[in-house]
Amino acid sequence: MQLVMNKSILLLIVVFFLHFQPSYSENFNSDIRIIRAEINRDNLTEAINKLKKIKITNENEQEKIDLLFGDIYLKINKLDKAEEFYQKNFFTSNEDIEALTFIGFAEVRLAQGKINDAIKFAEQSIKINSNNIRPKIILAIAKTRIGEGKESIKILNELYDNRKDDEVALAISDYYIAFDDTTQAIQILEEFIKRDPKNIKVLNQLANLHLFSGNKDKAIEYKIIVYKYHKFNRNKKKQNQAKAWILSVNPNYFDKPIKVKKKEKEKQKEYEEEEISNYDENKITPIYEEFAFAPNGHGSGFIVGEGKYVITNHHVIEGAKKIAVRNGTGKVTEATVAAFSKDYDLAILELTTPYPKSFSIDSKSFETPKAGDDVISIGYPGIGITFEQPTITQGIISKVFDDEMGIFLTTAAINAGNSGGPLFNLNGKLVGVSFAALDKKKWLDEMGQIPTDMGYAIKSNMIKKVFEHKQSVPVKSAKFNKAKLYEKMLPSIALVVVLLDEN
Repeated sequence: MQLVMNKSILLLIVVFFLHFQPSYSENFNSDIRIIRAEINRDNLTEAINKLKKIKITNENEQEKIDLLFGDIYLKINKLDKAEEFYQKNFFTSNEDIEALTFIGFAEVRLAQGKINDAIKFAEQSIKINSNNIRPKIILAIAKTRIGEGKESIKILNELYDNRKDDEVALAISDYYIAFDDTTQAIQILEEFIKRDPKNIKVLNQLANLHLFSGNKDKAIEYKIIVYKYHKFNRNKKKQNQAKAWILSVNPNYFDKPIKVKKKEKEKQKEYEEEEISNYDENKITPIYEEFAFAPNGHGSGFIVGEGKYVITNHHVIEGAKKIAVRNGTGKVTEATVAAFSKDYDLAILELTTPYPKSFSIDSKSFETPKAGDDVISIGYPGIGITFEQPTITQGIISKVFDDEMGIFLTTAAINAGNSGGPLFNLNGKLVGVSFAALDKKKWLDEMGQIPTDMGYAIKSNMIKKVFEHKQSVPVKSAKFNKAKLYEKMLPSIALVVVLLDEN
């Protein structure tokens, strides 16, 4: 009799569990969806509070929570904290979670400038689940940043042929930007929005691209859609950023009230639903600190003077009403011109908020360039999303001129956005400052020819004309490969943006 009762009780427990388990699962999935919406709106404090209250009934659910915590910390650029949560899932038995965990690790390494590790983790994720888009995009971005453009565009084109995804379109656009082809970058995204005219990420990128191309009306047309989207979705931070961007381009734009039409509301809601549904596949990338204005010019630079200054080209900041700097790890500070030399096209910017001393390139690391040396140019040829981190090109020093101008030629590609960025030899020594404002007529008059397929740079010892510097004695040290040099120098490289006075 007792045995029968025990069996009956056990049966009731099983029935009860089976009956109510789907309800727990449904509640969990519903809670996760709400949290994803908060993360997409940048309401991260609210997302964290909801995560802490969620009821977890099994290990699989805990792993999903850990992934979301990792995504939140990655988004706010707290990379060590993000890695801590991804690490918790390192030995998961769930393949989908394992693939997403490797994507998280790849995103962290990419943001840290650890390109080889980013590639390794992206490839591990692809091996587990080859259908995920994001690890392939990370792979392409990583290869672009270390100058392996052919491999990168092959990956992206294959993705785009199979699936015309906004993340892929943006990555392809960034690829062309990185190689100074803004026209092609715009064309890719304009074609995309013909199919998806309310895609906020693409519209936001197009606004930046059109502004840099001089089409302010088109830029504002796209940015106002972004502004209204964030206003509708109660994202005050993004709304204010978009408004500040528009006002810096047209101070009188908001004199007339802006209304959000019902149809636009529906479209914006549809986009948000799609973004939340694709959350796992798209994952999260770090959001670097925003500029307080919409830049309409930019160049590159590098941090010196114990973190208090940035060196760039004079032509990058000439005529600027406002100047701001962001380093390779995403920290923004305003800047003013401390000194400059038009003759040598060099300028020193004093930073309102200095960077840590460890980010500074010491004058002892300056070295005189030598013909035949391998060199790497690191800078920001791109705009828009590509602003996040620099890319590199590699070549050799082909000719060093022994004249007062202190110019040398390199086969490393140097585009307009690279202006002011550093060139390093493979010992990690600064040998020059890139520039792309060569007076070709003057060069033709003085040299009798215009060199082709060459980058132009100013010798590092010319910096003494505007900044105290003693020439260092060359020292022998272990050589870096391009990925390791990129990682080493990332915190020291600066994006310099300006708001030019067009009058």
